Amino acid sequence: MTRLSGPIAYLLALLLLVALWSLLGQPRAVQPAGLTAGQKLQCVSYAPFEKAQSPFDLDDGLTISERRIEQDLALLSQRFECVRTYSVTGLEAVPKLAGKFGLKVLLGAWVSADPVATRKELERVIALAKQHPAVVRAVIVGNETLLRKEVTGAQLASYLRQVKAALPEVPVTYADVWEFWLKHPEVAPATDFVTIHILPYWEDDPASIDTAIAHISQVYGEVTEQIPGKRLLIGETGWPSAGRMREGALPSLTNQARFIRGFVQLAEQQGWQYNLIEAFDQPWKRINEGAAGGYWGLYDTHRADKGVLSGAVSHFAQWRTLLLLSAFAVALCLPLLIQPRRLPTARWALVIATLVAGALLLAMQADQFSQSARNGWEYAWAAFIMALSLGVYLLTIQALTGGQIAPPLPIATLLDPTAHRTRFDLPWLNGWLRAAILFCALVENTGLVFNARYLSFNSPAFVLPALAYLWLFRRPVTSANASLIERHIALFLTFSAGFILLNETPLNLQADLWLLVTLLLAWPLWRESPGQRLSALRPMLIAGVTAYAATASVRYGLMESVEMVNRCAEAAHGLSCTLRTGMGLIIHWRLLGWLSLGIALLAVTRRSRRLGILALMLGILGLVLYNAAQATFALVLAFLLLSWLAARSPSTR
Repeated sequence: MTRLSGPIAYLLALLLLVALWSLLGQPRAVQPAGLTAGQKLQCVSYAPFEKAQSPFDLDDGLTISERRIEQDLALLSQRFECVRTYSVTGLEAVPKLAGKFGLKVLLGAWVSADPVATRKELERVIALAKQHPAVVRAVIVGNETLLRKEVTGAQLASYLRQVKAALPEVPVTYADVWEFWLKHPEVAPATDFVTIHILPYWEDDPASIDTAIAHISQVYGEVTEQIPGKRLLIGETGWPSAGRMREGALPSLTNQARFIRGFVQLAEQQGWQYNLIEAFDQPWKRINEGAAGGYWGLYDTHRADKGVLSGAVSHFAQWRTLLLLSAFAVALCLPLLIQPRRLPTARWALVIATLVAGALLLAMQADQFSQSARNGWEYAWAAFIMALSLGVYLLTIQALTGGQIAPPLPIATLLDPTAHRTRFDLPWLNGWLRAAILFCALVENTGLVFNARYLSFNSPAFVLPALAYLWLFRRPVTSANASLIERHIALFLTFSAGFILLNETPLNLQADLWLLVTLLLAWPLWRESPGQRLSALRPMLIAGVTAYAATASVRYGLMESVEMVNRCAEAAHGLSCTLRTGMGLIIHWRLLGWLSLGIALLAVTRRSRRLGILALMLGILGLVLYNAAQATFALVLAFLLLSWLAARSPSTR
């Protein structure tokens, strides 16, 4: 039988990668918006911030140059009749420069819970509207302020009447998600027209790309019926080009183009007034909205056209870069391929398939991390996961090409201080590699349970480890040291993944894949730890449920209660409002997250059960109160510590 060789397998893998990436990067035709030649779109949201900038930097001295604004508006004037802003702070030059290019402006004033800052903002917007009456089409007083529960409906109506009195010739409105207009009927009478946001991706019941346009039409009709006699402006609508899937709503460049073009066609046919979100990608929005928040732009941060408005669209426009990453991963395997081993053709086929699939997954995950990582810590975490996945990739190729792979040591052995002094061999290294991957999977699952709306599914990095360990250790590996830790991790992964899928619904294909990957990781662990009693979970469950119940009452009874919002808006110095303000500062500075992580690390170093329980409870506290990332690590560390301590207890054996 003719046998392949390592170099030939390497070349075949490279050729397959070229073919696959070129196929994935192939542009797809998308139905045009149906505009006539030279017809411009109505309006687009404009923020001038570049990749490393955000509006929060304005308080720290950031100055947006007029040159930057002028270049942006010159570009946008080629396709739009109007721009919408959300604040006048730092953007005072927009009306003047917009007039230079024949653009109209929907001039926004930022309304917040700070009455002093709001008053200054309203004074600025009134002054600018008076200076540029021919350019300012309308003034938008506040953006999603009711959604954020920062003011009451009565307060907002008062602000609207104040601006209307100062600008009798300028239409005045407020902008919010459509549902909040219906929840606060006292606001609409204070406006000249109603500005609603309809974002199918962000709905509590997200609409898929196939039903998104119908959803827009249904919502428009409902608001028209509920608020009769008021002209409507769709102040925000769009679709993200990147980010995590929400139920059946998948962000992609292709879907963004489909939505924008389909919506524009419908809006023009129906005679609707609209504003698209948004002109340029705004990476700073990922801080509060996850990866998707940074990719609603029709142009990227470099002001390059993403092809959303016209032409064919590629979901992997950067496929050549991803091909290079894949080729680099395969090249790292070359020393393993050129060893003088004779393998059957079927085994070489499996080697080539693993080379190609693993390289594709690594490149896809690197691309996803480049979109979702927001700071140095997240880039470090991404690099750590990528390094682990790459390690398993090399380990798998070594096993497939005939190398001897020793079973990984049980986690209890790895954590045994006496074993560290006597064991430093391949099983020890393999054990730590798998333990690190499981730790990362626990952290990812914990984040997805508590922060489901915004965190991405990093499945590509875990697909290969899940399949590799299932195959490499397909025969049960039992040991006298196999303990509760493996069984507890298997249960944690299984139940948390099930909760994630329940929350996401099976419509979310990314959640479906994550559930499968998690179960594949959990199954060998369950099989390796037979006969272990699970009574040790009881203290952790009691502590966790208690912490969750207490924290949920604080969040929903103190922080997000409409009654508390209204009460504190009227008398901000009451005891409960003072507590609410203090808790808000604690949340803002993520003090609970850091405290829980500090106690978790202390518990680990001291091997303290009591500190472990405290860290677990504080971790849940930090997660329920707005998802402190540090609390995720604290909860996982506490869980692993308590499992290890339970495994050492004779009563649980």
